[in-house]
Amino acid sequence: MLKRIKTSLSHPKYVGLFFKDKFHNVILLIILFFAVFSASIFTKCMLTDQFGIDQAIAVEQMIQYSTDSLGNKPSVTIIYDADNKKFNGESMLFSSEDANISFLPTNVNVSQNKLCVSFFEDNYVIYYGLYKLGSYSYDNTDLKSFNISNVQKGDTSDCINFRNFLIYSFDKVQYQQATLISVQSIISTLVYYFILIVFCLIAAYLINPAIEFKIRLKLVLYDSLSYFYWYFIALLLSITWIEYIALLVPVIFTNITFAHIRRIK
Repeated sequence: MLKRIKTSLSHPKYVGLFFKDKFHNVILLIILFFAVFSASIFTKCMLTDQFGIDQAIAVEQMIQYSTDSLGNKPSVTIIYDADNKKFNGESMLFSSEDANISFLPTNVNVSQNKLCVSFFEDNYVIYYGLYKLGSYSYDNTDLKSFNISNVQKGDTSDCINFRNFLIYSFDKVQYQQATLISVQSIISTLVYYFILIVFCLIAAYLINPAIEFKIRLKLVLYDSLSYFYWYFIALLLSITWIEYIALLVPVIFTNITFAHIRRIK
């Protein structure tokens, strides 16, 4: 197995020597590579602070710099009463390209690929895109009061209290958000992988059409192991452009593999 892994990742011209292998051998290798890759994505997402102080500061600044259609700051009366653990005031929505933050709305405001937080009178709901991450009450919170109007004005005390309120709220859904991002990343990776397999099969046929389909598929699957390998490197180093290499290398390896095959009966 180690020989086949090494050959598939570094010596594609010899991959044709594995044409007699059982299909379950290559499938097991793909499952192994996919499992390691999936575990790496999940681990990285769990160790990454998905919603933390940076996100809280971004929301705070969004509220401070928000303006209406005339370019004026909207005048709002929204107060979090720490004694009664309730929001009081008027309904208001603050929106940006990345987030929707609504106070005392009549319903939950959600939007595709956005952080959406709805603060109701006695509870709040957090969505990421169309996925609900959690719903929590203010009963068990030990946070200080703040006035959104003062946050807009940049009042230090209210800004700090509001920021702490956001950090507390976001901390509740860290695990759910990490899981959601992991699943989305894994699904998108699989979609690209299957598209890549189809493309490599077409390339293999054009290079060497005489080869039987079952053998062609088997060898393409061996060459495709490099996709997970380079994607893992991109994930490990946090370098996005390496993901393009992950898409390109299997195609190159497929060309090399089938260009070196003369005949298989």
